[in-house]
Amino acid sequence: MQLVRFTKFWEDLNIRQLGERARELGYDGLDLAVRDGHAISSANVTAELPGAVRAWREIGVDCPMISSSTDLIDPDAAEAVTLFEAAAAAGVPRIKIGYFKFNPGDSFEELWSSARRRLDGFDRLSRRTGVQTMYHTHSGQCLGSNCAGMRHLLQDYDPEHVGAYVDLGHLAINGEDVQMGLAMLRDRLSAIGGKDARHFPDQRPDRRASFADGFVLLGQGAAEWPEAMALLEAWGFSGPITIHTEYTTDQDVISTVGAGEYTPEAIALRARGEVEDLAYLRELQNSN
Repeated sequence: MQLVRFTKFWEDLNIRQLGERARELGYDGLDLAVRDGHAISSANVTAELPGAVRAWREIGVDCPMISSSTDLIDPDAAEAVTLFEAAAAAGVPRIKIGYFKFNPGDSFEELWSSARRRLDGFDRLSRRTGVQTMYHTHSGQCLGSNCAGMRHLLQDYDPEHVGAYVDLGHLAINGEDVQMGLAMLRDRLSAIGGKDARHFPDQRPDRRASFADGFVLLGQGAAEWPEAMALLEAWGFSGPITIHTEYTTDQDVISTVGAGEYTPEAIALRARGEVEDLAYLRELQNSN
């Protein structure tokens, strides 16, 4: 297993700094966010990605996956085609696409049919480029929000071309036994999301529920990390575990797919977490 750093919160670093920072902290590689405002975006990915991946590998930092923008769900869009072709040229084997989101009042059947048509297109794009499409378990109103939903959504696709990216933090919010969930997707498991979450008392006057969701440091939430790591080691799982350093109790942030909290408290906690979350998973790795 590779322990890699999701670069969502490293948007201020240039290409060289991304690799150097990952190496300094002891990460095996990068889960590269190819998004507007980052060192590599859809505008420059063709020109910059191959050279960046070569430079990172020269200093011992791999790039086993890319996370696209959270709204990249059209396989025929120029941005999607360009990204997959650039990843193929650079030797990056996986791309996380965006989310198929449900909005109150939507027809579920129409959303489901649309998602499947788009996945058909990503399957074709992956077959042509040799770069695997990954879909991510994201809590809330997203298709495939847990392993059971993901299994149903992806069941007809060849795992070589369409894989599952299972996030333990989101499973802790949505509620699913991690060992059973991972077993559901064992044949197409491609990446693991390094997050943790739990419920907090919610005192907001407009809320009927007594508790709300929150993301925390690894090992401080409800995600079953020891059990998951032992199972993945037993299976010989070789994919990346991508550490997000996403910590928040702000419900507006949590409910907005792709958002992040930038309060001074959250920034300070990320500085701790990028070290402590990595150490936590290394310890679990070494204990199995």
